[in-house]
Amino acid sequence: MKTKPNFTLTKLSLAVASAVSAAAVFAAAPTYAQDQTLDNGEDFPIERIEVTGRLRTSASEAMEERREQIAVADIMGSEQISRTGDSDAASALRRVTGLTLKDGKFIYVRGLGERYSSTSLNGAVVPSPDPTRNVVPLDMFPASIIESLSVQKSSTAAMPAAFGGGHVDIRTKSIPADLFFKASVGGRFNSNDSQDTYTYNGGDDDWFGKDDGTRAMPSSINQTYSQYGGISPIDIVTGSNGQIDFQAAQEMNRQLGLDINRDMTVQTKGTDPGIRGNIAVGNNWDIGEESIFGFMAAASYKEQAENYTKLDVELDGDESQAQIENEKQIVGTDSIVQISGMLNMGFEFNVDHKIETFTTYLRDTSDDVSVAMEETIDTLGEPNALQVYNIDYEERSLISNQIKGQHFFEMLWDLEANWMYSDARSERYAPNELSYTYNVVVDDNNGFSSRNLNTQDAPKYVYSQLDDDTTNYGWDLSLPIEFDSTIVTIKGGYQYFERTRESYATRLGFDVDLSPTDPNGDILSQEFNQIFSNDNIANDTLGFELKDASTDTEDYIAAEKLDAGFVSVDVDFDDVWRLYAGVRYEDFRRVTLPIDPDGEISDEGGRYDLTDYAITEDGWFPSTSLTWKNTDTTQWRFGASKTIVRPDLREVSPVRFQDPVTGFDFFGNPELQSSDIYNLDLRWEWYGETGNNLSVGGFYKDIDAPIEPIQRISEAGRQLKFYNADSGYIYGIETEFLQSLGFLGAENSVWSNFFVAGNLTLSDSEIEIAPNGEIDPTNNSRRMTGHSEWVTNVQLSYDSSNEEHSATLVYNVFGDRIAYGGRGGLDDVYEQPFQSLDFTYSYFPLESLAIKVKAKNLLGSETEYEQQNITVYAKDPGTEYTIDISYQY
Repeated sequence: MKTKPNFTLTKLSLAVASAVSAAAVFAAAPTYAQDQTLDNGEDFPIERIEVTGRLRTSASEAMEERREQIAVADIMGSEQISRTGDSDAASALRRVTGLTLKDGKFIYVRGLGERYSSTSLNGAVVPSPDPTRNVVPLDMFPASIIESLSVQKSSTAAMPAAFGGGHVDIRTKSIPADLFFKASVGGRFNSNDSQDTYTYNGGDDDWFGKDDGTRAMPSSINQTYSQYGGISPIDIVTGSNGQIDFQAAQEMNRQLGLDINRDMTVQTKGTDPGIRGNIAVGNNWDIGEESIFGFMAAASYKEQAENYTKLDVELDGDESQAQIENEKQIVGTDSIVQISGMLNMGFEFNVDHKIETFTTYLRDTSDDVSVAMEETIDTLGEPNALQVYNIDYEERSLISNQIKGQHFFEMLWDLEANWMYSDARSERYAPNELSYTYNVVVDDNNGFSSRNLNTQDAPKYVYSQLDDDTTNYGWDLSLPIEFDSTIVTIKGGYQYFERTRESYATRLGFDVDLSPTDPNGDILSQEFNQIFSNDNIANDTLGFELKDASTDTEDYIAAEKLDAGFVSVDVDFDDVWRLYAGVRYEDFRRVTLPIDPDGEISDEGGRYDLTDYAITEDGWFPSTSLTWKNTDTTQWRFGASKTIVRPDLREVSPVRFQDPVTGFDFFGNPELQSSDIYNLDLRWEWYGETGNNLSVGGFYKDIDAPIEPIQRISEAGRQLKFYNADSGYIYGIETEFLQSLGFLGAENSVWSNFFVAGNLTLSDSEIEIAPNGEIDPTNNSRRMTGHSEWVTNVQLSYDSSNEEHSATLVYNVFGDRIAYGGRGGLDDVYEQPFQSLDFTYSYFPLESLAIKVKAKNLLGSETEYEQQNITVYAKDPGTEYTIDISYQY
């Protein structure tokens, strides 16, 4: 019979509750006690739990859920995340087989870049607050609100077709079975904290991750744009229809400069230790005889300053003779504030019906301040250099509201109906990105014999805003039909997704001419706020003019819609063979319009027309899987499907944007096409008696017209554009295991308190990309961007017999991968392996009290990119130490 929707009493919840209450893990091969009778009169089998200690609890629960999946999938529960000490979804997911972490935010599944993965929150698609990526930065989801993470690697008809490597579903905390309360507080120290923190005078609300208006673009500038069509003196004179003369317009322009926040001198201070805290509470109540209402609320806060050093090098030449064109030695501080809140509620009535709501709010604020010593090919080895200051402040936020229902109709042949509605909004608000440069002459003691503001590269302010709104709803019906020992489940449904996005940026420059008033450059040798003081601007000491430095390709608006319908058949033959077959139809429409500074749709100098900015495509996406449970402990899985990867909104708009992590400039391409992907999966799984397990699988993907970032011939430096390669494929083998070490000693020896877990992925890929009028790739045949030929995780864990101590040592490393393709004879740029070794120790002095200590990146690894055996990018994250104290009941 079809299982009824119930969040209070299921086989899994009973097993979990029993395991937690006994501080034990259940055996993978349970026996059954006499059937118990539920309150509604139905019989319910209770699994008998074999108590073996706290050991392997979380991993066993995740394995049990994975075992019952239709598709090839991996599950990670909240206890597993807690054991490894990972603080967010991104760092936790790198422990999953075949997954690697990029820039601390994005997940690569099976060696495919983040474009080949998709993300949902409690089953609903959510927008990304990052304008440079289609996927949500997963570091925004703190571990404290996560119930589990599901990575589905093979497709089913009920899930969106737009993924290639895997689909990540983040499930937030569910309604507890009893009153629940947990609070924790902690601190952080990093080995880089011995360096000074770079900062400036911000706003009063910076501790809350929100600008108080200090950094915002003055309203007077918007008013001047609206009234006169520009902010330069000429624009003001022209827009006033002769009512304002040039001298008055100059005074108005200087006043606009005075309205801008110029108290932006970079300074240093001692590094404060980071702080973090979490609180969660939940409960449920019986309402009548057969109804239950419950809620779960949680909030978290984290504030810390992350000091770093970076190297950024640009090469020129070819494979035989590459030379350094530009080199930057960078020191900086990224001050972050992360705030999250969650409120989930559930109402179950008449046992057969359940309605749940999920509200999630996330805010991630980054205030990145850096100072770079830059040398060009003309100054390398000389005392002359450029000292470049950058201040990049951004607030990323996401709010998601969702309601979903499950309904079971016993009188209608056990028909089950599910529905969902979700609306979400993400925002990236960057009110103050500032850069300014000094010309310096370095003396013999590495000090400066002279230092003057570079007026050729005028100080620039960038104000930008991105708003992304989505609506997502759908429903499905499932009807089980029994034929003796065979159960056939027919399922069908409809899904709708809608997104609108607006992205705007304004660039303003400070132009100065000091030749009449400061012939010796005395003013320019001062600090930034002293040079651009109120007196210097108001008295026209600087020859100051505020200029619009925006380019023709800064802004864009976009919208997309997706209608999808699906139908599937799931046939279970006596719990031995399980055959699934489904097909999905998607009708996709998108338009992305670049906006010029005058607010008109840009045609890029006649290169494009409106039809080039619109995409309409539809298609059928079949999927099938077969599971064979050949023994009580082993099973085989086979899956085949067709999916698609569509270019991101930003990638198809001919606008320039900058990767906030690497600083590389990217350009969109309206000529990009979607990539069809044909997928094959085969996996063998073994589940032992005490939670031990082993799986070995293979996969193959044939990709039509994969999207790749390539350097442009006509542009200097690292300026990249997206192009379709001709074809590509990737294949590999994955293996995963969990094994108790009790076999190394006698029964109940100390070895029974240890277990080891790990996974290994070996794979290869290849794309074919031919040169065209814009690109001349050095390697026309190479691996896919972002693909590592091998990825491995190894975990050694210990749980004491008295349940007071728990420790885990985790090692993660991936093989080198192409960051972007080389051109003009220069080789491809490879990101080098990052060897991550983390250690977590937890002490439970009381049943309700826990102390957790974690050391991250014990090997002191650095992120490095190499080209022509030269390091072209490097960043040292340091070694991080955290301590958390939590209390719960």
